[in-house]
Amino acid sequence: MVTDTGLSNERTALAWQRTALSLMVAAAVMGRLTFGRLGLVAVGPLGIATVLSAWVFLESRGRYEDATRRRLRPRPRGGRAPLALAVAVVLIGATEIAAFLTATET
Repeated sequence: MVTDTGLSNERTALAWQRTALSLMVAAAVMGRLTFGRLGLVAVGPLGIATVLSAWVFLESRGRYEDATRRRLRPRPRGGRAPLALAVAVVLIGATEIAAFLTATET
């Protein structure tokens, strides 16, 4: 039987950071692939998705510091990080759908 060595906070923070970095890369790749078809229309949603992902990355670092009690006054969580990730995923997906629809029209 494996016992928990107390590294769950580190694993959770790394999972959030991995997810946020993945979304930033996905937004960058999507911007590269759709800019020729959608132009500046693609920059807005993908830029917002990138900013939200970067915020989630920083928020995960703050949560880790809160969990390790490095901060004197922990920040409230309130579900903002999952909402930001969900909005980023929707923006990336909507941009891809728009690029697909414009590709089928021509």
